[in-house]
Amino acid sequence: MSRPSFHLKVRIGDMEVEIGGDKSEVLATLNDLTEIVDKVSVAFRGDADSHRIKQSKKVAQASDVQVFPQIPRTTQCSEAVTALLSDAWGKSPRTIAELREAMEANAVFFPKTTLSGVLVWLVKKGTIRRWKDKKRGYLYTLNTKEAE
Repeated sequence: MSRPSFHLKVRIGDMEVEIGGDKSEVLATLNDLTEIVDKVSVAFRGDADSHRIKQSKKVAQASDVQVFPQIPRTTQCSEAVTALLSDAWGKSPRTIAELREAMEANAVFFPKTTLSGVLVWLVKKGTIRRWKDKKRGYLYTLNTKEAE
């Protein structure tokens, strides 16, 4: 596509309009310039409003970021789990996904299969409690006897 023979660019603040075509067409369009600028201004304001809405949604999502407790680095999955559940964050029941996410936030990485096996072992040992929630699945918390 070739560039039009006559080209006009108008900038108003941070808005910019570019008109191109034959010289006679562009000059004829200039007669309606105020109307065009008004329409473009409204369009840019609408775009700015939608941009502000998108920004406010991003801020809202950023405020939904979950803060995980800090735990010491460890090579033992059971130590990481008990450290997480011993913290105030662990006082409310947590799913395996939440526990794994908190571990990853602390740069402690174990496969899901390892974590699930350790959780079962800690339940059998009596260190943590587990029950099934209809909506969230299995939930884990520190056994109250162990916390005392």
